[in-house]
Amino acid sequence: MGYLETYTNSLNNPSLAASIKKTAKEVADNVESQFDFSGQLTGLLLGNVQSGKTGQMLGVISDLADKGFRVFILLTTDNVDLQRQTYNRVKDALTTFTVLSESDVVSFNPQNLLKPIVIVLKKNTSVLRKWGNLLASSQLNTGLCLCIFDDEADAASLNTLVNKNRTSTINKHLQKIKETASSSLYFEVTATPQSIILQSIVSGWKPAFINYFKPGEAYWGGNFFYSNPTSYCIRFTSENELEEISEEGDILCPEGLRKSIMSFLVVCAYKRIKGETNCNFMIHPSIRIAIHNKFTECVQEYLNLLQQSTSDAGFIEQLKEAWSDLQQTKPDLTHYDDIYEQVIDILDNTLICVIPLNSKSFICRDSNNPDALDLSKGFNIVVGGNTLGRGITFPHLQTVYYCRSSKTPQADTFWQHSRIFGYDREKELVRIYIPHTLHSLFVSLNEANEILIKQIENGIDNVQIIYPEGIKPTRKNVLDNKYLNMIVGGVNMFASNPISRYTQDIDDIVDAYTNSEYVDVPAELLINILGKTGSDIQSDFDSKKYIACIKALQEKRPTIKCRLIVRVNRDISKGTGTLLSPTDRKLGDKFNDDITLTIYRVNGSVNKGWEGIPIWIPNIKFPDGICFYDITE
Repeated sequence: MGYLETYTNSLNNPSLAASIKKTAKEVADNVESQFDFSGQLTGLLLGNVQSGKTGQMLGVISDLADKGFRVFILLTTDNVDLQRQTYNRVKDALTTFTVLSESDVVSFNPQNLLKPIVIVLKKNTSVLRKWGNLLASSQLNTGLCLCIFDDEADAASLNTLVNKNRTSTINKHLQKIKETASSSLYFEVTATPQSIILQSIVSGWKPAFINYFKPGEAYWGGNFFYSNPTSYCIRFTSENELEEISEEGDILCPEGLRKSIMSFLVVCAYKRIKGETNCNFMIHPSIRIAIHNKFTECVQEYLNLLQQSTSDAGFIEQLKEAWSDLQQTKPDLTHYDDIYEQVIDILDNTLICVIPLNSKSFICRDSNNPDALDLSKGFNIVVGGNTLGRGITFPHLQTVYYCRSSKTPQADTFWQHSRIFGYDREKELVRIYIPHTLHSLFVSLNEANEILIKQIENGIDNVQIIYPEGIKPTRKNVLDNKYLNMIVGGVNMFASNPISRYTQDIDDIVDAYTNSEYVDVPAELLINILGKTGSDIQSDFDSKKYIACIKALQEKRPTIKCRLIVRVNRDISKGTGTLLSPTDRKLGDKFNDDITLTIYRVNGSVNKGWEGIPIWIPNIKFPDGICFYDITE
């Protein structure tokens, strides 16, 4: 029995096994068609947040082992608990492999490969240096191909010094490891690929192919939690609750936080009645540890207050309000009286554990304790910041309180905060407490994510990353400014050096519109015209990119209007800017929410600087408040 068959049989889940086999085949097809065993090939494995990317990754490793590949490195983020968690999972799952941890240096012997080897390493400078030297000295380059799977590849692997003409340490060590073998396959694995897709080809980190694996049927993600219209699980809070707790003086528990705690108590009581022993609540207020401590103190004080007031009318009223709210979406919720008794017992026996989880608490945990970060046990309220963004798995996460804000939010960072996504949530009892502004942000991020996935499923050429103005796709320090191309809505973009070879074709297309002030046309007509216009200099007016932008906007806004303005017999000098008349500029500015293509048929007189033949000059403007990002190679 092959490695892939052995692995998928161990899952006891036919649907998941079929999905993993499908992913493995698609990846293998890309490798077979593009890899020649003489250099380096980079691919992107794209999944959804907490959708089971690790399981899919292990399936690809197993399939590659069936095809003769023998040495695999699996990289995790620089976190002791996560590295150990991943190592244990790989060891339990790939029972027919030799699985090594980063400390198993003496066990590594590439000369004895009766079984394929998987080495699980942190992306840590000393770890990567040590294993880079070991791989180089082991003569791995005598013919073996090295397969590297970089989990959360967008988080720490890319060159953060690209605009300073230097190489950051982690990126340098990863490149060295790739070069220790005569050939290598490098798989970037993530749910937030913005920074990877926006890499330039010359960087060496842009993927040659992308494989997207869909989540399973029981997965609940952005289309459920951050839908438009608003999901039933959303409960809006005041915009200033973060400020209320951040202020100096006594810490008072704001209304939204109080309601979220009461909701969580009801869910814990229900779980307990069902005989379940685990339920989690995530509070994500800020990146600042001082704020985490204040929230932790606030929650603990409120729980203590509740413990002392379970017979008060106010407590009974608030608990019943929380129970009634949850019963709206789960009509068979256990009777209130039974819930009330369980909540009293939970509070009296202090069964709710409040856990601050940040860089300080994370580092101070006992690394020899396998249960240090085990959130699969008990009823937990976890308070934190960046450490809640990647890697940490929240089983049975039912309640989220989110109030972290940013003046210029970064799409990939904020999307990774969606730890509520997953498989084991009881969706009728999920509640997200969040301000209106942040909810709108996540709805926009979900829309952008869906558009990106649809584009990727159609191929990686001309993929556009599209966000509302004010949202950055990723951090600036990993994007090469020499190649980054941003198209901003509300700006007229025109061809300074227009092409002339399709003049007659465009004449035929627009003949019916030459006497109109403007016309509403199908997007396909704009795309057809743009395909026959452009510039002799690609960076001047890249029709292909504008066509990709139109298609991306169609996905985002299916009802978006496309306006066409046609003007003929223009006797304009070359090099006079956008060429738009004041009247036409004013007309185009009326359509702030639409795509507007204005095309002028210029006579092309020699005395005006042209070549003596008529020529069509395009000018395109996208809706206000939209930004498109891609890379110009």
